[in-house]
Amino acid sequence: MYNNNIMKEYNINITSKLTGLSLHTLRAWEKRYSIVTPKRNSSGHRLYNDKEVEILIRLNLLCTHGHNISNLIGKSLSELNDLLEKSGINDNKKNELVIDDDPVNAQKSLKNLLLALEAYRLDVVSHEFYNIKMKLSLRDLALNVVSPLLSTVGNKVSEGTFTISQEHALSSIIKFHLGQFLYSKSRQRKKIGKLFIISTPEGDYHEFGILLAGLLCVHHGCNFFYLGPNMPAEALIQAADSLDADNIIMGTTNFNSAISSHHLDDYFSKILKGIGNKRKLIVGGSGFFDFSKIKNKKKFEYSPTLNHLEKYLTSSEN
Repeated sequence: MYNNNIMKEYNINITSKLTGLSLHTLRAWEKRYSIVTPKRNSSGHRLYNDKEVEILIRLNLLCTHGHNISNLIGKSLSELNDLLEKSGINDNKKNELVIDDDPVNAQKSLKNLLLALEAYRLDVVSHEFYNIKMKLSLRDLALNVVSPLLSTVGNKVSEGTFTISQEHALSSIIKFHLGQFLYSKSRQRKKIGKLFIISTPEGDYHEFGILLAGLLCVHHGCNFFYLGPNMPAEALIQAADSLDADNIIMGTTNFNSAISSHHLDDYFSKILKGIGNKRKLIVGGSGFFDFSKIKNKKKFEYSPTLNHLEKYLTSSEN
């Protein structure tokens, strides 16, 4: 929940990113059930407030875990929270556990995950990953388990020892365990501290880099909003203004094409032009762009690895 008293408003695109609900679902729920009735601006576009977004996040969680939307109509925010708790879905407190950072445990967990994936025991993969999430700190989970796991599996797919099907199955399991957690955590704002928003450029649907960036934000107690992948430049600039963000973390991937390089050049140029002087754009990942054009800009920070990002996050703590 927000600690500040200012009620912010978000357009339907930003609301979709914050809640995990599609634009179609948001419109359908409004029309069929009047779950929330956002006000309209002078142009007739929907504007959702903080409370409405909180309600929609909880409705999405409940429906994802088997509840029928028709049975949730008219329930207050506190009633939805009670339902989440009774259903065992609201595990925010559990996820705050930090038991150890032992690299031996991380390596053992990584080995167990690979063995389970090799045998295509997806139930075991999911169970093992849940146990890892509960036993290791979020930093260790990001840097010493998920990141090397994805890299190893990617290499095994290239070698032909793992299949693309196995890689996709693992990706789905990790996204399930981490995505819901980050969406809920990104809504819990502290009164002080810089605010980061996290996304990928338009057309880039590769989410793991920014999921790991989100985990590091949680670990270091940074205020952040996780907006997910594929954000158009205009929408990202609007989100930064609406949320009054201090920093934008962008994860990129290597598309292996000159067109994609030009795309990122243009994209970052729009972002840097539109975010004003008080904000900083932090770019990481393997995406191709002309580094020489923007490396000296004060509003730009290059963070090629998660370790670089962590150094920036810790230097930004206040």
